Amino acid sequence: MVTRTKSPCELVREFPFFAGLDPAIYDVLLARGLTRRYAKGEMLFLDGEPCKGLFFVQSGMVKIFKLNENGREQILAVQRPGDSVAELPVFDDGPYPASAAAMEDAEVLFIPAAAFHELLTQYPQLCHAVITALGRRLRTLVGLVEDLSLRQVRQRLARLLLEESAGGETFRLRFTNEELAARLGSVRDVISRTLSGLQNDALIGVTGRQVTIRDREGLEAAAE
Repeated sequence: MVTRTKSPCELVREFPFFAGLDPAIYDVLLARGLTRRYAKGEMLFLDGEPCKGLFFVQSGMVKIFKLNENGREQILAVQRPGDSVAELPVFDDGPYPASAAAMEDAEVLFIPAAAFHELLTQYPQLCHAVITALGRRLRTLVGLVEDLSLRQVRQRLARLLLEESAGGETFRLRFTNEELAARLGSVRDVISRTLSGLQNDALIGVTGRQVTIRDREGLEAAAE
């Protein structure tokens, strides 16, 4: 069976950011927006740049990250289809507080900041969507701070693997060890050793990027 590609309008209607809006608003949003394509590794914006507008991931994955003075990367969030990117600077008129780049080939709906501000005044429904999105972002960052300060790398890695499995037994891990390290606040060698440790304990099996959860209860215990 051939999978039909969804139109931009259909994709926008499925974004949690726009859930519950009146149908007429979708057409207005699309009229103000532009779909952009980014190759793997291509930057959407850089930390400190003036805000251009709001981004919504239509396909692929986008990472939001910070670099320290030594060039070490910390991934703050990984945004997938349906997720929004760079909400905060659109509303506080500040620069981007972090950088964003495509982790794989991606399509992103871009709405300029000025256009989105106009839409907010015309359609108060959007304000509720914005507050909800900012609340989700705050919870994500609070969770990240908790992970980095209170959990060991083994716990953080076990939690991530459980999240990526989405309840399944076997799944393809979409991160390299270097990307895992950046997301979990560690380094590649430690991630490699921790993955090997989880395998040696018969909690998971890893073949290339393919991960099989062999003992879900054990992995859940390791994540606590």
